[in-house]
Formats: sequence, C-alpha cells, structure tokens
Amino acid sequence: MNTLATRIAITAVVIFHIILACFYSLNQNLNVNSEGYFMLSEGVYNHYSKQTLDLTADSLKTVLVSSPMNLWENTIAPVILLVLLRLLAFFIIFKELAKLFSPSTMIWFSVLFLLSPWLMYSTALGADAYIQLGVAGYLVSVLKLTRSNQPRSSTFLWTVLLAFSILWCLALSPAWGVLLITTVILWIKKTIHPNVSGLITSLAVIAVIMIPYVHQLEINEDSEIYVNHSYNYWGFGTVYVYPLFKGLIYWIRYGSAMFQSEIVYKTGFSWLSDSETVQSYCSYAWRSILIIAGLLSVIISLMANCLMIKEIKPLFFRNFSEDRQLSYLKIICTVMLASIVLFIAVSPYTLYSNTLSLCYVFALIPLLNLIEKFNSFHFGKHVPYIAVLAVFFIIVNGLALMESKDYSNENNYMDRSNDIVSESFN
Repeated sequence: MNTLATRIAITAVVIFHIILACFYSLNQNLNVNSEGYFMLSEGVYNHYSKQTLDLTADSLKTVLVSSPMNLWENTIAPVILLVLLRLLAFFIIFKELAKLFSPSTMIWFSVLFLLSPWLMYSTALGADAYIQLGVAGYLVSVLKLTRSNQPRSSTFLWTVLLAFSILWCLALSPAWGVLLITTVILWIKKTIHPNVSGLITSLAVIAVIMIPYVHQLEINEDSEIYVNHSYNYWGFGTVYVYPLFKGLIYWIRYGSAMFQSEIVYKTGFSWLSDSETVQSYCSYAWRSILIIAGLLSVIISLMANCLMIKEIKPLFFRNFSEDRQLSYLKIICTVMLASIVLFIAVSPYTLYSNTLSLCYVFALIPLLNLIEKFNSFHFGKHVPYIAVLAVFFIIVNGLALMESKDYSNENNYMDRSNDIVSESFN
C-alpha cells in the first residue's frame, strides 16, 4: 500500500476530528449541574488565587483547566488542551498498533478512534475527555513489558509509565480498577514482566502524591471521589447481576454503531423545522437507521470477539515466542474483558459507557483483528467501506452536536464560560 495514500487518509481523518471536536466543545451544555461547570469554576479559582493544589477529588481535572489558562487567559485554552491531549493519545496508540497491523487496518482504526461518536460525544470539559492519554501510556507500557529479554533500565521505565498511567486514570475515572486488575492477572500469568525496582519506586512516589488526597478524605468522609457517578455498596454488581451484563454489552457495543442512548433517543430536529410532525418523522427515521445499523454492527462485533477468543484459546495457558506481539495483545484484551466482570462484581460504582471508555481502544482490537483477515485485499477495496463508515460517523456526530442531551447549536461556550469565570472570580 502506498505510504503517501496512508498519510493523506489519516491526515484527513485527523482534520475532521479537529473540526468536530471544536464544534462539540463550543456547543457543550455548561449548566450548574454539569461537570464542565464545576471544572471551569474550580480551575479559574486556582488560576487566579495561585493556591497550592491539593490532590483532592478533582485536582487533576482542575489542573487540566487552570494550567492552560495560566499560559493564555482565555476560556478556550482548556478546550485546545483537551483536543491536543486526545490527538497525542491517538498518535501514541497508532504508533504502537502500526507495528502489529497493516496500513489499511490502521486507517480503519483511525476512523474508529477519531470519528466514532463513542469518543467524540465526550468532547467536553469532563473527566472522560482526558482519559485516553492514560490509556495510551498503559497500552504502550503493558505491551513493552511482555518482552522479558529487555534491559533492566528499559523495564524500569516502562514499569514506572505503567504505574503512572493507571494513576492518571484513577484521578479521572472509577473504572481505573479494570486496568489494575488486568495488570495483576497478567503479572500472575507471567504475560508481563514488570521491574520490581520500578514498581517500588513508582508506588513510593504515588504514595507521597496521595497524602493530601487521603487527608482530604479523612477531613470529609462524605466527599464524593468521582463526580456524576452513582455510588452503591461493595459487591453491588454481584447481587444485581445486570451491571455485569451491562459491562460486557458495552464492550461489544464499543466495536459497533450501537451508540449512546443520548444520541439515539435524545437527538432532536427542532432546528430543522418548526413543524412537530416533521420533527417526529425525522426522529423516527433517525432512530430506525441507528437501531438497524447498530444491530447489524453488534453482530459483527460479537463475531469478531468470538473469533479472537477462539484464536487465542490454544495459546492462553501456554508460553510462546515473544515476537508474537499481536497474540499478546489478544491475551491482554481477553484478560481485560474478564477484569471488567470482576471489577463490576465488587465495585460500588455504577459504570456507564463514558466511564468504561478507558477500555475503548482494547475493545476495538477484536474488530481490527477481523479486518486484518482481509488484508490480502487491494487497498482500493477497503476505500469505499472506510469512506462510508467515516461519512456515517460524521453525520451522526453532526446531528448529535446540533441538538441532544449535552449539546446544542444554541449553546454559546464562550459567553457561558466567561460568565462562569466572572462568577467564580467575584
């Protein structure tokens, strides 16, 4: 496949991602109950007061908003950082996966990662918008640690990166435990070979960082660690089995077009016509198209997962050549799928699609593995399907950001965010 054609295709996808991300950010709903309102007001407060940041419940989110405003005193600065961090995460993940998959498959990945509503719909001031950078660090480090013949200095650095990637996710999502359980299982299974010195060093640094965090919890035992997530009791998922199936369903849905309910059922068409009849017909047509496309793609995603598990089953409990990195990646995905079940079973949190988005990249691996089977096809045969998928994603994103639960073309981010700045500062 022509390298130039690959670069042009991926560049086009990146450009469309930036355009959609800007529209999403500028159309986001900033009300007093939204996480964006909280992050912006807290970030502005720290920005102007110059107070020392304590690692409390939302300190990382605060830093992600206040830091760019220290460089440029404009409320658009956090939005720019948000987009840049996601693009950085994409390029890190892309570089690692490009070693395992063909160029045509990587173009599929670019579309699925950068244009899929599963991630684009989270392009707003919120924890889920920043999570992918931690996921990128985790993916790279865990794959590097599958090689036991590396120098100690290399395994030391990759172990430290692994620990801090999990810490990043801990600060942003309650689902960080999925990554922790996955890591422990892979270590016990000897699929990864962490450096003990690196682990001790990183844990010692993390312990020091966590002192203000633990102190804050002792001061206020009722403080919520995570915003916008339901808190039940430990073992809630075991008693009520539905959350377990819900987690598995999300894993399958991530590789499909069965998007968030906010997109399917809460996308309105009042901007299109004042007639309620026209709006109703458009809504019914919209739901029908998405449900049909969603069901068909869910079947494909389920088949892809079954194929991956079937392929990895003979190798799962055996040692094999360390140059088979794709096989290791499949094992990691299989273990993560089991970790989701274990975490949901014991966790007190009710996890939603945006919460589990830290598993999104790994949930795409079975689909990419299936696409790789068609690598023998000429690139020209991939182009029409990639183009149709990209156009479909762009249309879905475009309509969702025009009018849905969290976005509207009537929202004015600049005006509203400046009002929040004034309120917080005064």
